[in-house]
Amino acid sequence: MSLVDISRWQGVGSRGLPGGSGPRCGQCGSSVWVELAGGYSDDAYHPNIDKRPLPEVDIVHDLETGTIPLHNGHASRIKFIDVLNYLSQGAAREILRECYRVLVPGGMLYLRVSDLPFVCERILKDGVVEAWLNCLYHPPDPKTGKEHEEGCHRCGYSYESLKVELEAAGFVAVQHLGWYNRWEFKCQAQKP
Repeated sequence: MSLVDISRWQGVGSRGLPGGSGPRCGQCGSSVWVELAGGYSDDAYHPNIDKRPLPEVDIVHDLETGTIPLHNGHASRIKFIDVLNYLSQGAAREILRECYRVLVPGGMLYLRVSDLPFVCERILKDGVVEAWLNCLYHPPDPKTGKEHEEGCHRCGYSYESLKVELEAAGFVAVQHLGWYNRWEFKCQAQKP
């Protein structure tokens, strides 16, 4: 497999929303800023809900169950970075409906996902090379050196296809917020 220099497509935009804790929920006392599958991210919202029991994770829960372990109308913000692609299309639809349930009216869902059309375009232009295959199948985890727990993406999105999914879940005001790396776009949507 040949190497391709992807540096011209790296870091073309901001990382995304900074992490932290928001105001406390009047019903349960937990922060109303929620991170889904934030893992060991240094800029996760808290509570950070992930299936892995890591020091940075506040609630251990597998999102592939299609549920978020929070009450209706808990969150004013939900951040879901680089994870929706790992879920099957059915599981992704369920979790987007759950995000809608958990958000307060006017609440915002912020996502970052792989831009599948861009990755496919690069594969067609550059060939089947490691740099672009890693966008789909992933190299070993840079922090642990172990194979990526999730393996490969199970679903892909363009902005247009993600917008359709978000609107089907009930969201409005869906916006493309640019790219992080050119192969990952940022998007937000609001619960009316």
